[in-house]
Amino acid sequence: MNGHVEKWFLAAAGLTLAACESVSTMELEKSALSNELRNETAPVTLLPPGCPTLTTSLPAGKTSVTVSYQEPTTNQKGTPLKDLAFTTIYLSSPKGPAQAIRVWTNDAHGGALVIIRDIPAPTQEIGVCVTATNRDRKESSPLSITSPAR
Repeated sequence: MNGHVEKWFLAAAGLTLAACESVSTMELEKSALSNELRNETAPVTLLPPGCPTLTTSLPAGKTSVTVSYQEPTTNQKGTPLKDLAFTTIYLSSPKGPAQAIRVWTNDAHGGALVIIRDIPAPTQEIGVCVTATNRDRKESSPLSITSPAR
């Protein structure tokens, strides 16, 4: 993938809780440094199968990233969601443990544009993927990532 990327835009497409159907005007914008998200960030030893879906090199001196994506609105069968609980951002590095940031949804139907700023980058080489989880704790495969934006 192209290096020197500060943002990633992710879109759901045909996965367990994916198949993006409509775009919502809802927006969840948060800082990874807030107490809310720091309490929802944990190291992980195993990434979900298929992660990362985007890898990149950060510019020298860059120590944080912003990740943006659209919550899914339908499940893999095309049925509108009624039970989305949260999405999870996985940030990985070839030189250390991965981390997971859980982002609770404001609407069980999904569709919000999620923007998480100030995510500390563990190294200059990172991998990013996002999954969606329903109220029964069933986690989707990684959501498809569209082209990175500058």
